[in-house]
Amino acid sequence: MPTVNFDKNEFLTLLGKTVDDKILSDRISMIGTDLETVNPEIIVEVFPDRPDMLSIEGFTNALKGFMGISKGPIDFKVIKSNYEGKVDSKVKSVRPYAIGAIVKGIKFDDNTIKSLMQIQEKLHITHGRNRKKVAIGVHDLDKIKFPIKYTTMSRDFSFIPLEFDKKISIDEILKIHPKGVAYAHLLSGFEECPIWLDSNNEVLSMPPIINGNNTKVTETTKNLFIDITGTHKKSIEYGLNIILMGLFIRGGEIHSFKLNDEGKDWIYPNLDRETMALDINYSNKVLGLQINENETADLLMKMGYGIKSKSKNKLIVEIPAYRADILHPIDLVEDISISYGFENFTPEIPEIATIGQENPIEVFIRKVEELLVGFNFIEVKNYVLSNEDVLIKKMLDNKKNLVKTRNAVNTEFDTVRCSILPLLLKTLVNNAQYEYPQNIFEVGIIVPDQSLIERQSLACTICHPKASFTEIKAVFSGFLSSFGLKFDVKDEDYPSFINGRSCSIEIDGINIGKMGEISPEVLYNFKLEMPVAAFEIDLSTIYEFLKVRIQG
Repeated sequence: MPTVNFDKNEFLTLLGKTVDDKILSDRISMIGTDLETVNPEIIVEVFPDRPDMLSIEGFTNALKGFMGISKGPIDFKVIKSNYEGKVDSKVKSVRPYAIGAIVKGIKFDDNTIKSLMQIQEKLHITHGRNRKKVAIGVHDLDKIKFPIKYTTMSRDFSFIPLEFDKKISIDEILKIHPKGVAYAHLLSGFEECPIWLDSNNEVLSMPPIINGNNTKVTETTKNLFIDITGTHKKSIEYGLNIILMGLFIRGGEIHSFKLNDEGKDWIYPNLDRETMALDINYSNKVLGLQINENETADLLMKMGYGIKSKSKNKLIVEIPAYRADILHPIDLVEDISISYGFENFTPEIPEIATIGQENPIEVFIRKVEELLVGFNFIEVKNYVLSNEDVLIKKMLDNKKNLVKTRNAVNTEFDTVRCSILPLLLKTLVNNAQYEYPQNIFEVGIIVPDQSLIERQSLACTICHPKASFTEIKAVFSGFLSSFGLKFDVKDEDYPSFINGRSCSIEIDGINIGKMGEISPEVLYNFKLEMPVAAFEIDLSTIYEFLKVRIQG
């Protein structure tokens, strides 16, 4: 979890109330964070699902409601302006999404500068997935000539990056600038890189690497332009709103920014509150409470929500634009429990008697994991949700009956995985900057089709310059023989593997998986520059074989 440090005096000033250390410690701990200390400074670990609390402004805003100092969401005001920009279509294949906003009247004292730097850094690491998903640039507005343009430039294009005093090319930035070295892998494989340019062709930034030196923010800066780019639009919108929340609390005036993207004009920021219906009976059942809609509404307002309407056993709840964690009514129920106070719940012993034991298949899976670690493989864990592009299109598969989520929040996680292997290839891409060989595996649940029957699957990949079918077969043979099982292979071509270098795997005539060398076209689709050999097998079937053998 990310750790944030807050100056205690500034914290109390923003809180708007003098509170002794004992009460402060108790309230901070009970709001759903892990408190380390409140004296001489406040140090808190914030759970990743609350990026709005990574800044001192956001944290104190949340605590003010929880402590009853104020209630309800922030009432933002956005002033209409004539600032405009445009997104070039050619940037879509590199880093497709971009937004921005204007903030005026900022007093840049030490506290404001420190807070802005901290929230930018923490959002990059957590919400932005180390800048891959979201990257933020903060600029001196008065040094920018509008309209501006988000485009791409070739790697020999030169400008003065932040903290440098001379022009260097994009290629040089990625090789010698500290930020370029750290994040060069995010632009690996692209001939042109993203650039924000103003009307004077001055560089604002090169996302997600570094800002230009021309728009550097100093102590004399009063007005800001904030640019945010990324690979997922909703995520960059949340990132922008979180930053704007802090600057608005500090007295900044938010001005609109019109951005033309693919022929359509978009006005940013969008600080409108979305709504979600909450069934009071559902909330009470989950929490074991008996509270009415008025009491529930009051608890939600303490957590910073608005209430659009009330009716019998139902609330329409307004969600602040900076709350990126609210995806389902259960998230509202969680905040009701925090607001109600965990210390106020009465513990009850369930009226059931059970004898606990570990699920036998989990024992088997643990042995599988320990065995593969012994083979010098590293275990990874990916999300069960992915998307059709990763699972099917990049793998050259033609599978149709995928299991899709209803009303997905974003398209990156809208499909239940039908295979683990594509996600291992994606993991290899994300770690391409590290040394080889990279031998990894994952054990987990897949849902092969719309029958919704879950299966335990195991996928293993070896990745280095000489990765081959022979090597992966030797690994698989050693793995299966450790359980006393024999297998047969049958030549079979799969779209994801090289023809003639792949096979199906059978035990007693039953197909349990496939194995081979990954096709160059698939490697190209994933932007992998190293050969990969892999297998994926159905562990549920293997477990059934072993169970029958033990029982027999």
